[in-house]
Amino acid sequence: MPLKVGDQVPDVFFRTHDRKEIHLKEFKGKQNVVVAFYPRAFTGGCEREMRKFQVMLPDFKGLDTTILGTSTDAAAPQNAFATHCGLEFPLVADFPEYAAAMAFGAFDAERVQNARVTFVIDKKGVVQAVFKDLPNAEEHVTVALDAIKKLPK
Repeated sequence: MPLKVGDQVPDVFFRTHDRKEIHLKEFKGKQNVVVAFYPRAFTGGCEREMRKFQVMLPDFKGLDTTILGTSTDAAAPQNAFATHCGLEFPLVADFPEYAAAMAFGAFDAERVQNARVTFVIDKKGVVQAVFKDLPNAEEHVTVALDAIKKLPK
């Protein structure tokens, strides 16, 4: 069952290209988090979306928000994609278990990839907004930023 607004995020983790684990609980009480699930690295819509997050990164940082982008790709392709896009935020892996994507309800088992879905999580670890398959991939960035702006400081 997909996470929805008001749900506490599960204690899942992602891996960076250097095999470091990033646990969502690390951000609790410290920062808001946007977890942007996308289908595949090196695809058009995914690249546009991640590049838009990069352009808007100063706005998110100014609102105490960390961005985590993730697809069903392994850590090495995620790192190559982040370098290709010039990203200054982590693209993290959930491969090969897809445990985080499944816990969030973002995994499309039929296609063996993530759906395009963005979760806005507040400093208490509670889902405050969910955006799924918007008509324009880059729109996920602007609506996520709008949702962050509405959170209590």
